[in-house]
Amino acid sequence: MSRVSHSARLSPFQPETVWTLEGAELIERRGPRERRFPISALTVFRLAKPRDGGHRRVLTLAFGRRKTILTAQSYLGPGRFDDRLASFSLFARAVAAVAADLAPRARFEVAGVIAAREGLTWVMGLLGFGTAVMLLLALSPGMTGMAIAIAARMAFVLILLAAVLPWLGRGRRLDPHALPEDLLPEEKSPT
Repeated sequence: MSRVSHSARLSPFQPETVWTLEGAELIERRGPRERRFPISALTVFRLAKPRDGGHRRVLTLAFGRRKTILTAQSYLGPGRFDDRLASFSLFARAVAAVAADLAPRARFEVAGVIAAREGLTWVMGLLGFGTAVMLLLALSPGMTGMAIAIAARMAFVLILLAAVLPWLGRGRRLDPHALPEDLLPEEKSPT
């Protein structure tokens, strides 16, 4: 049975988290707590890299409604982090290789414009809520005309934002068998 692991401390008040890939199962251990995820249930493999470069990486693995987040750096203290990109890259490549075979419907992507898409979704939700409040306010005497006019304008903006939403991509697709070297550098063997 193949076994690959990666560990990192995510925050100052948590013990170190150890992720282990044992065969077809991902095991997350944080202190006495343990969670198990069957790789065949993987729905999203999302890799994120900061725009300014560096060794920081974040891997989000979603298994339906459950998810786990792995980082390439481990928290040591205020402003201090331990670089664990080598074990992170090895682990992410192993998960991608196993998931490519066991979870063929999983989405493999690089996080990109996801933040813009989520932000737009939040704005649309708040705008929809505001429109509903304005329509309720239209029921009060003396406010009917103004409240309906404001609600109509808000609904128009909501329709425009809904038209933009499909144009925002979900992120660049990844080939799980050929992950980019700039995101997950492979260890170079000494020659």
